Amino acid sequence: MTETSDVSSEQSRWVIVLVAISAGIVAAVQVGKVPPLITQLQAELGLTLVAAGWLASLFNLFGALFGVMAGAVADKLGARRVLLVGLGGLAAAGFAGALASDVVWLLFCRMIESGAILACTVTAPRLIVAATTPRQRNLAMGAWGSFMPIGMALALLGAPPIAAVSGWQGVWLTAAALALVCLAVVAWITSPRRWAGAPKASAGVPWQALVEAVWRPGPLLMAICFALYALQFFAIASWLPTYLIEILGYTPDQAGIATAVVVSGNAIGNLAGAVLLHRGAKRWALLLAAFILMLVCASGIFAPDLAVIWKLPLAFAFNFFGGLLPAAILAATVVHAPRAAMVGTINGVVVQGAALGSLAGPPAMAVMIAGFGGWAGTYWLMAICSVIGVVLAIRLGKIERRLGIG
Repeated sequence: MTETSDVSSEQSRWVIVLVAISAGIVAAVQVGKVPPLITQLQAELGLTLVAAGWLASLFNLFGALFGVMAGAVADKLGARRVLLVGLGGLAAAGFAGALASDVVWLLFCRMIESGAILACTVTAPRLIVAATTPRQRNLAMGAWGSFMPIGMALALLGAPPIAAVSGWQGVWLTAAALALVCLAVVAWITSPRRWAGAPKASAGVPWQALVEAVWRPGPLLMAICFALYALQFFAIASWLPTYLIEILGYTPDQAGIATAVVVSGNAIGNLAGAVLLHRGAKRWALLLAAFILMLVCASGIFAPDLAVIWKLPLAFAFNFFGGLLPAAILAATVVHAPRAAMVGTINGVVVQGAALGSLAGPPAMAVMIAGFGGWAGTYWLMAICSVIGVVLAIRLGKIERRLGIG
């Protein structure tokens, strides 16, 4: 049975788009719930710094290892089915994790969450594609890119007050309950009885789809660009609270709120990128602008000789301009897919690149801090990533013009 993809009517199903983005936000909440609770988890479960680091970064594990394959398998089994399994996995792992009395069980539950997050992030875009008309698809797919910063910001803001009342277990239970509610809403809104155009399982073989996707130059370049962006984004997001506390004298609560506000700038940038794409902006131009402007902003965030008053505005601008990139790349997965039924596979390629960059970002930042003159030395990491990104953005533009999809 071949998967249907395009909307046959003139109207996009925006309710389905909103539900799909909400599923991504719920998945991102699971990502952001750990960082603000690290100190409490260390005290209650005896986590070492290494274990705490794994707890924070394990959400990338499955994406880094199996992103491409997950997209291909999701295309074969059907996006709706895999998304529901992913949301169910988030709920189950969250409820089970809240019962943890030792670090081993909590890390195991976090690993299950990693696979569930991957299931959500490679399938929700397929629902968005099926629910939108070609004219409005760039807008919808660009908006999809805002799911991660929105979810992380909500978790950064919401986790501390919940933990103050009911402990870290309360945060885990709340996040799991959100996943369960989202599961029910997705199941209802996207049911075949309510949505005749829901994407169905593909007859294609996952391995064939994987090989076809991996060897296309466009998706590979997009994956590398996303990796370079994610490396910088998560490096800043992970280390900014430490910088604010140790260097600028913020309290932990103040640092958490400031970091949430800074991360929210990325969501606004994603939405701005979606609007620009809808109005005809070139994808490669948005990538180029993102890398150049991120580099400019990064030059001052950790610079010792720049006035403190400019630090957070520059960090916000860094995230805002960076948000142009995921909007452009995630929207491009549709046009770079060999056929509509392979959007999940192409998205898996991009997700794998993002996961690899996310894994590399915090430790790479630590190396730069330790070996290149303290916080100011981190600029070299941003410079290397951005310069490579500029070259790849120009190359992607040439490929898209050659293929007639620019």
